[in-house]
Amino acid sequence: MARLVLLALVLFALAVGLLDLSARGAFAAPPGPPVAVAGAGPLLRVVPSPLRGAAGRGRVAVVVRAPGAETRRLSGALEAEGIRATFALSALDVLADRTLPAFVTGHGHEVAFAGYADADATRLPEPIWIANESLGRRILERASEREVRLYLPGRLLGGELDATALETARRAETAGLLPLLPAPAPARRDDLDGLIVVRRAADLDALRGALARARTSGVTLVAASALAGIGSEPLPLGARIAGGAAFAAFDLWRSLADLVVALAGAATLLMLLRLVVVAILATAQARRPDVAGGDVPMVAVLVAAYNEEVVIGTCVRSILASDVEGLQVVVVDDGSTDATAARASEAAAGDERLRVVRQPNGGKASALNTALARTDAAVVVVMDADSLLEREALRRLVAPFADQAVGAVAGNVKVGNRSSWLGALQHLEYVVGINLDRRFFDLVNAVSIVPGALGGFRREAIVRAGGFPRDTLAEDADLTVAIGMYGYQVRTVADARAWTEVPATWRALWKQRYRWSYGTLQVLWKHRDAPFRWRATNVGRLGIPYLIVFGYLLPLLAPAIDVTLLYGLVVGPQVPLLAAFGVFTILQTLAAALALRLDGEPAWHAGAVLGYQLGYRQMLFAVIASSLWAAFAGLPVGWGKLVRRGLLPRPG
Repeated sequence: MARLVLLALVLFALAVGLLDLSARGAFAAPPGPPVAVAGAGPLLRVVPSPLRGAAGRGRVAVVVRAPGAETRRLSGALEAEGIRATFALSALDVLADRTLPAFVTGHGHEVAFAGYADADATRLPEPIWIANESLGRRILERASEREVRLYLPGRLLGGELDATALETARRAETAGLLPLLPAPAPARRDDLDGLIVVRRAADLDALRGALARARTSGVTLVAASALAGIGSEPLPLGARIAGGAAFAAFDLWRSLADLVVALAGAATLLMLLRLVVVAILATAQARRPDVAGGDVPMVAVLVAAYNEEVVIGTCVRSILASDVEGLQVVVVDDGSTDATAARASEAAAGDERLRVVRQPNGGKASALNTALARTDAAVVVVMDADSLLEREALRRLVAPFADQAVGAVAGNVKVGNRSSWLGALQHLEYVVGINLDRRFFDLVNAVSIVPGALGGFRREAIVRAGGFPRDTLAEDADLTVAIGMYGYQVRTVADARAWTEVPATWRALWKQRYRWSYGTLQVLWKHRDAPFRWRATNVGRLGIPYLIVFGYLLPLLAPAIDVTLLYGLVVGPQVPLLAAFGVFTILQTLAAALALRLDGEPAWHAGAVLGYQLGYRQMLFAVIASSLWAAFAGLPVGWGKLVRRGLLPRPG
């Protein structure tokens, strides 16, 4: 059902886009050489060869094709002159002023159809062109409450005729309309016969003179419908319903367009607010003096591994190379079907600080709880099996635990496989979208996620929170929020770095982010009362609302910006819109450069911002939308497993 609704909205948007494009002249055929037309008078029928015409036969009709305000002035002025005219109105005229047809007919005039808009659209395929004009005709008929058959578009009233004009007339006949074309210039200036076109109030003086000469010559003033030999008929029920539906569709589109523009504005303001506030406070956090470290008697590193034989060896070696004195390493093989346990033992080369435990597959949280039970260290550090630890990282990470108020510390996770374009985009996301935010949260004591790739925890805080939670897919966020709710501070140390392997394919990235997004939703629901816990740190009062607004609401609003930009580009290039997008992209690039500099990375990596804006961000929106749908629909979501390629050990 959701896919059908989405498809209907897409088709509706495409239809309105075609209407807008045709109204802007995007499908106008280039003018060609004039076509010679035999006869004197308005052409009533158009055939390929020869062209047949029907003369006015001593009759003349006044046709008015003028802007809305001019139409109202001319209507009253012609009525005062005793002249019954034919007012050619387009659908856009009626949509701009729905009382205009009734105003014209109320002054004794008749209305004719001038097309959906003034612009030529003959380069559209004929079926689409006919549907376009038929829609416009129904709009005019519904507003005038009369059947309208006369077709007098600007393309046919503009003077010399060419093949495109005649094609317009032919298509109109196919659609059930009756086109009238001005006759060629008469041989004598006083030989009026056919149509007189009035475009503005200034033409009235010339019109009076022409009509005076016509009466002197015995020419009769009639309505254009009389030239065509048709009368005015009430609007059939089917046409009335179709016209009402056309008006409703237009109103719906206008409401949706207004909503999209409003959402785009809200998303832009939220992005700018986040950009400015986070950049300023993250810079302030980076300038704070480092935490004075104290002695931590024993540090245990817990690694949950499932089918990680490719990467577990380098991970274990990087941990054992750390410059801390009291170190334990517990690797839990969570029911692997490969040689994960053997590769971990081989990497230690008999080092007694490593303990490898095997258990039936129970998930990451279960494996971490098993590892926690195998050590009595007061501080434990959680690492992913695909990560590499810098030599000084553990010492820097555990330093804040000298303060007994600290319950957890987040490390700095860096992207190791960044050589590909997808890796570069994730590298930018980690630095700007995750680490910069975490600096901001550290300053306001609201860190809400200690990453599972490198995070330190006080054992006492884990036990008090009930261990590593097994009822969500985001056990790191779940545990962090729980620790904060007990009043423990959560810090971040930017120079405690681990290098991780990120997904190398879009499919793998989708699976990972889908799990992250769904798991975070579980955490938000589980701890929905966190903002109201008076003992909690700002992780509840600020961190969780921030996650809701900027982790879910903003990504859902952001496509409104993309739709507005795309629509503006396709329907007609709009300089202000492009300028705003350019300025915003420049600001994001500057913020990215700042984040990279704070993280000790080359600032030129910020050049990937444009790629992040045009493709990567849209993928994240689709992931979040899918996870929300799965959460509300109660669909099951599994852990998933990424294919590892392995990282080369990095110097230091």
